[in-house]
Amino acid sequence: MRKLFILLGVILFVVSCQSYHPLSKYNYYNQSRLYNEPLSLQVQYFGDVKMKSLKELRSKDIKRKIDHFEGFKVRNLVSYGATNVNPEYKVYLFLKENHGNNPDTKGKLIAKDTASNTVLFKKVTPDKIAYLYMEAEKLNNNLGSLITDGESIINSLTTDSDVKEKLTYAKIFNAVKDSPNYLKAKEEIIMAPVEKTDANEWMQFQYLATINSLFSDNQEYIEQFESKRKKQLKPILDTLLQNPGIKINKEAIDTISQMASNTRVVMLNENHWYPKHRVLAVKLLEELKQVGYTHLALEALNQNQDRKINQRGYPTFNSGYYIREPNFGQFIRKAKELGFVLVGYENQNQDINRELGQAQNIAQVLEQNPDHKVFVYAGLDHIIEEEIKSGKRMAAYFKELTGIDPLTINQADIIGNTQSELTLVPSSQVNSYKKLDKAVDYFIINNLEVSTLNSLGKENLRKVTINPQRFAALETEKILIKIYKKSEYDIYKTQSVPIQATLRTDSGNNWMFYLPKGNFTFHLSSLDNDEIHIFHKTIEK
Repeated sequence: MRKLFILLGVILFVVSCQSYHPLSKYNYYNQSRLYNEPLSLQVQYFGDVKMKSLKELRSKDIKRKIDHFEGFKVRNLVSYGATNVNPEYKVYLFLKENHGNNPDTKGKLIAKDTASNTVLFKKVTPDKIAYLYMEAEKLNNNLGSLITDGESIINSLTTDSDVKEKLTYAKIFNAVKDSPNYLKAKEEIIMAPVEKTDANEWMQFQYLATINSLFSDNQEYIEQFESKRKKQLKPILDTLLQNPGIKINKEAIDTISQMASNTRVVMLNENHWYPKHRVLAVKLLEELKQVGYTHLALEALNQNQDRKINQRGYPTFNSGYYIREPNFGQFIRKAKELGFVLVGYENQNQDINRELGQAQNIAQVLEQNPDHKVFVYAGLDHIIEEEIKSGKRMAAYFKELTGIDPLTINQADIIGNTQSELTLVPSSQVNSYKKLDKAVDYFIINNLEVSTLNSLGKENLRKVTINPQRFAALETEKILIKIYKKSEYDIYKTQSVPIQATLRTDSGNNWMFYLPKGNFTFHLSSLDNDEIHIFHKTIEK
């Protein structure tokens, strides 16, 4: 008998834990739009409606609110949200199966109570019946605003898989890309109920790799991406690396510097989620400055951000998405320290070809003064100097416009586990191989380590040790640590670009960082909390 009571108790506990709609756990929100794949449900809320977890609610409170209504129960509750601006209200969506009711073309207002300041809408779809219950909050006693918003929300509701708006990784990325909490942004991409296809999986991979690059060396994704290509290139490299024309490490940098002195333009490309590509770009700055280079032209700069950075000397969160990566931020800071003038050269004229517009913008810098020399930092194939099947790229247009032959260096296409950090390969030695027959002057194999020592310079760095036990009370497995220059953080807060960003776990081992002399702000966040701890640290000489 005692066992029977225990069993009944367990059953009652389980039932009580499943008070709401059993499929509500599949809710996914993107830009105020609710998606629930198993229910084929989509609903568009207003931008100021913050969707909340049903765990925040007590089922008995919900029961008390709706007990006098017929047709739906607490167990039908699918979602819950609230606004925090005028008009303030809470909104609850209930959903149940439709067994034979004729569908509506529109939702209907079926109840309005001025005493409790609540309204109830109903909409019948071919397979579901939805109820939208809205409750005014605080000083909002205007049912008109609830009715207006409620009509819009209930009429946006669909449960027909044939007509629903497709959720894509592009939509999700655009919704989360401006969040400074990279862990949350990454989780949204991982958990999104996007249709499983090869194309979608590739898109997901690229977005995850891009976000992950903001707080790591990104080897997790780079190794996946490179594994097949490394195998293909290995026999080529085994032969190629024996060639005496190959330059490595300092010789590679010296060769680039020497060749750069013979032209007014150097073009270096990058893969946008390879932090180590920016480490090489930093290393080239001083060399190019010494041979007369005056301007740094960046594809990644947002419109008009070059003027702002030239005034203040450092980037911010709004300077450009890829620039938020710490090594890219350091690339810009170093350029400004050396006296480079920044130029954003992305084409802003939608009436002309993008590649041509980019080339025209770079050419304009050279036309301003015959002493101007430009270091162009571009994405992938923009630096190809001859027309290809898909058309002309920026470098090809640039040569036509100016008659200048730029020094083009491709660090994206040849990869391999060489013994050297840098391996410079003349394109003439590999252009007989498929996929390496690109019209650039040099390929460079970049195996630089992504570290503070490489990006900030080894001189005058001090090791900083932090005991993670001091954060044990935070009760979180993963902590995103971003280290900012305090002078920048004091002005822009988390809209600053950190000099370091890393993911740490409370493993018991001390956290070690290398920092130069100065004042720094440490900002800690987690998947569930955008700001769990902030502290400042001064590094003396």
